[in-house]
Amino acid sequence: MKKRLFWIVIIGLGLALGLLVLVQTSALWSSPPSGGGLGATNEISSPQPQEAGVQPVYVRAISEYSENGSRYLRLSGTSQPNTVLTLLDKNQRVRQIKSDDEGQWGVEINIEDDANLVLEIVMFVEDGLSVRGDETVYRIPVPADETDDKNKTRNRALIMVSAPGGPTRIIQSPFGGSPTSGPLTMGPIDYDDSGGVIFSGTTEAEGRVRIYAGGAVVGETRVGAGGRWNFIAGNLLPRGEYAVAAELIRSDGERVRVTVPFALMSPPETETEMSASTGPDVTYEPFRWQVRRPLLGGGAQTTIIFAPENAQALIVEAQE
Repeated sequence: MKKRLFWIVIIGLGLALGLLVLVQTSALWSSPPSGGGLGATNEISSPQPQEAGVQPVYVRAISEYSENGSRYLRLSGTSQPNTVLTLLDKNQRVRQIKSDDEGQWGVEINIEDDANLVLEIVMFVEDGLSVRGDETVYRIPVPADETDDKNKTRNRALIMVSAPGGPTRIIQSPFGGSPTSGPLTMGPIDYDDSGGVIFSGTTEAEGRVRIYAGGAVVGETRVGAGGRWNFIAGNLLPRGEYAVAAELIRSDGERVRVTVPFALMSPPETETEMSASTGPDVTYEPFRWQVRRPLLGGGAQTTIIFAPENAQALIVEAQE
């Protein structure tokens, strides 16, 4: 009897001790960890502040105007707030400005009528780090004979914004506009030395835009936000001259087409050195310009701009 009672007491003590260990262990794992070690918790902690990425520099608006006999070019855009920006022309410092608390910035420079500009913006952030914007603004005037005052006053300079791998934006055309049919406009066409081509334009109507080259369908794309469209054709197009067309297929099935004289030129076998300090190489034609400029890392990108159907021919004498 005593032996049986002894074992009952021992078993009871063992169960009590096991229960105590279980309670303590449960309490340990249910409480949040106090340090940076491993531990499980179901609590969702408040997000910790993280280092925000640097806001890139973008050019949002460009305008050129004359006032009191002088000509000005005004640029504005966005960047990292409260940041120093340096405006470069052909890698030479032109002006230094600063963005405001919301990252807005603006700059105005005085220019000559025949000024050929290659404008880029460098942003200086903390620790002396400099970030060069992807966009380059080109201003290319119409070369004219010094005695041809009528031609000089009638024609405006080409102003365009370009970024590697993306469609070029035409701000001002020397032809006074772009090829247009109804709601569809054909913008500039870009291509690089490998033969990759970017078609772009705008339209006021919803639908799809189908691209043709030499009568064959290259592909199609949907109209994006703001009525802009673009299509990248890779290196599918042959070298040479042929007609290229953009056809708008509206939601109601109606079709509108714009056709331009396209020329996909081969890279020159022996090319004069091109750099941002020398400016682009321009092929002038009465109703078409080709603007070739270098790309970082090698190669070049060419932008073709076209005249609208009712444009006057721009006759440019061969430059020495």
